[in-house]
Amino acid sequence: MAAFQDQQLTVPKLSGPTRLDHFLAGCIPLSRRRIQRAIDEGGVYVNKKRCRKAGKLLHDGEQLRIVTLEDETLIPFSGHQLIWQQGSLFLIHKKSGQYAQEALHRSLGTLPDELARYLKLSPQQVKNLRPVHRLDRDTSGLMLLSADPKQLQQLQSLWHSHVHKSYLAVVSPAPEWDSKRIKEPISRQRDRQGCYRVDAKGRACDTEAEVIERDGNMALLRLIPHTGRTHQLRIHLSHLGCPILGDVRYGGKRHSRLMLHAKRLYVQVPALPEEHQWNEDPEEDWQWH
Repeated sequence: MAAFQDQQLTVPKLSGPTRLDHFLAGCIPLSRRRIQRAIDEGGVYVNKKRCRKAGKLLHDGEQLRIVTLEDETLIPFSGHQLIWQQGSLFLIHKKSGQYAQEALHRSLGTLPDELARYLKLSPQQVKNLRPVHRLDRDTSGLMLLSADPKQLQQLQSLWHSHVHKSYLAVVSPAPEWDSKRIKEPISRQRDRQGCYRVDAKGRACDTEAEVIERDGNMALLRLIPHTGRTHQLRIHLSHLGCPILGDVRYGGKRHSRLMLHAKRLYVQVPALPEEHQWNEDPEEDWQWH
């Protein structure tokens, strides 16, 4: 069985009421236990909406989707990852391998889900809790979440003008340059392998890169993204021939983790009522020497 599966089907004319889990068990090559787990984790959709009710009765013509990922190792959230909170705003140190937000195949076990459980948020807060900005699953570092829709909208509207971030990255091979401004545009759509690419007709991108330390054919870089495109840092460094260590998707050498860490977050007024700045070193798995 493929590790990732995304299956879609239409409910045919039924002879009588049929439960969601029973219908799926009769249509796809998965055990009832695995189907139940997919429903519980949030990987089953009815008419494009997540459905966590195994006993939901289906009707003719309804659209179903079941998304599964096998052999997945989840890294649980722990309380020491919560660095700061103020009202409905929460700052956490995301670990490499943790989901920053819901994925197609799961909402259970993601950071919003686990943070809400840890804080014992109200049902309404749980519903509203969202990441203010995104970090790739394998990127670690500082990440803000908000359970207040108005606050979330305020922060996101001012994110590129009043919020400044910097990252650490280990690349291999090391670049010949010591500092560089990278302004290569990035494609609007992913390719067949799920990757974005540098594309002259793509969206404008801007990354500032500086070498902090060198060690043989590797280097530690400070990266400042001035735009916020998906995979921007990874794509820009790969394009320059110095991909991030562990970033196999974009040509990097295999490593125990993706060596990309969101180290600094600086939020200015009026994005928040008061100015805030945080710096957070990588976790203990940050090893490259």
